[in-house]
Amino acid sequence: MKSTPFTLRHFLAKLTARLRKSEQSNSQTSHPTAILPESTTSTRPSPHERPPDPRSSDEAHTRLNKILSIDQALPQISYQDFMLGWVAMAYIAPGLNPDEAGTADGGWPHGWKLVAAEAFRRFEAKELTREELYPRPY
Repeated sequence: MKSTPFTLRHFLAKLTARLRKSEQSNSQTSHPTAILPESTTSTRPSPHERPPDPRSSDEAHTRLNKILSIDQALPQISYQDFMLGWVAMAYIAPGLNPDEAGTADGGWPHGWKLVAAEAFRRFEAKELTREELYPRPY
């Protein structure tokens, strides 16, 4: 079955809504914000400031929905918008390891795998640093 960007975005929006509802029903679960040191060397062609970690689950879901609902293909999304969504994914699901996004048993939702593949593409193109590729300690 061939998926269109709209179908994937629709699926991911529903999945994100379910995750948000699940987190709201279990308000005792907290996601601590990790503080990572800034890299002193950048492999990106132009300097960008690392986006801040989300302050709440709602903020993380809003950030993720933004990149999933943009009508542009993932490679055309700006660095800042992409990183806000990428960091939000790590906040929402801190147990997901980017290295396992391409495996069947890595636990990654299908649509999120597309975002992870874009993160690795940007890393290979030196548009992301290693610290940005792994926004949370794994």
